[in-house]
Amino acid sequence: MSRASEVIQMTLLHERLLSVAEDVGHILIRGAFSSNIKERKDCSTALFDKSGRLIAQADHMPIHIGSLLWGVNILIKRQDKAGFNDGEAWIMNDPYLAGGTHLPDISIITPVFVDESLAFFVGNIAHHADVGGPAPGSVSGNSPTIFHEGIRLPPIRIVKDNQLDQDLIELISNNTRAPLERILDLKTQIGANELGRKMLGRLVSDFGLPKINQGVEKILDYTEARIRSQLKNLKDGEYTAIRYLDDDGAGKKKIPLSVKATIKEDNIELDFSGSGRTAGGAVNLSASSLDATIAYCIKSLLDPSVPANSGLLKAVKTVLPSDSIVNPSPPAAVA
Repeated sequence: MSRASEVIQMTLLHERLLSVAEDVGHILIRGAFSSNIKERKDCSTALFDKSGRLIAQADHMPIHIGSLLWGVNILIKRQDKAGFNDGEAWIMNDPYLAGGTHLPDISIITPVFVDESLAFFVGNIAHHADVGGPAPGSVSGNSPTIFHEGIRLPPIRIVKDNQLDQDLIELISNNTRAPLERILDLKTQIGANELGRKMLGRLVSDFGLPKINQGVEKILDYTEARIRSQLKNLKDGEYTAIRYLDDDGAGKKKIPLSVKATIKEDNIELDFSGSGRTAGGAVNLSASSLDATIAYCIKSLLDPSVPANSGLLKAVKTVLPSDSIVNPSPPAAVA
C-alpha cells in the first residue's frame, strides 16, 4: 500500500471513530432531561481501545479531554481478574476511588465485544445538577471534606446481561434532590452508550477489527508526532509561573499554584512543586481533572486541530507534590 493510501485510510478511520463519539454525544444531549446536559452541554463522550487508551473524543466540552481516561483505567485494573462481560455497563464518579473529576460528574462506561472478545469501551461523563450533600447543586467552595459533596460511587456494575439494576439506580437517585431527573439522565447516559456500542459494531463490519487496531496505532502515533513537532519549535529551557487563589474555602488566604515547564527537544515536563498544600475547602483539583486540564492546554496552545486521544500526552511528563492542591489527599473536598 502506498503512503498516500495509508494516510487516506487512517484519516477515514479516524473520522469514523470520531463520528461515533460525536453521535453518542448528540444522542446524550438530545435525550437528556436536565438543563446541565441538554442546554449547557456539560458532558463528554469518548471511545477507548481494550487497553484503556483514548482513541477518539467528541468536542462537546473541550476541558474534559482525558477526563474519562482515569475512570476507564481504574475500572480495567479493578476487573483485571474477573474481566468484563458483554451486555454490561458501569457507573462511577468518585475522584479517589474511580478517577473522577468531582462528584456531580457521573461516568458511564460500557465494554464493547467483537466475536465474544473485549475490543473497545464507550464512555460518557455528564454533570448532574445535584448528587446530594448539604449544599443544593452539590458544589460548595467551603465543603470541608468530600463526604459533604454528595453520594460517592466507586466503579459499580449498573447493567448486567442487558438488564438495568433498578435497585441501584433508585438508591443513587434517592440520595439526590431531584430523583426523577437523575433517573432519566442516567438512563439516557446508559442508552447513548448502547447506541455507541452498536455503531462500533457497524464500523467493525466495514473495516474489520485487525485493520481498526492497526489504524488506531497509527492515529495515536500521528497525534504524538504532531505534538512533538510543535515542542521542537519551542526554545529549550525552564519556564516558571505562579498565581494565587484568593483563599482555600476555609479561611486560609493566598494559596499558590506553581508550575515549572521544562522543554527539552520534543519533550515537556510540568512540575507543580511549590503549589499549596491540600486545601481545607473544595478548591483542590483531582488528578483526573489536572490531566484533563493539561491535555486541553497542550492541544489548544500547541496544535488546536490535533486529534483528541492518548497520543496528546505521550510527550508530557507531570510532577506532582503529594498532599497538595493539585494532588490532594483523601478525604479532601474537590467540588
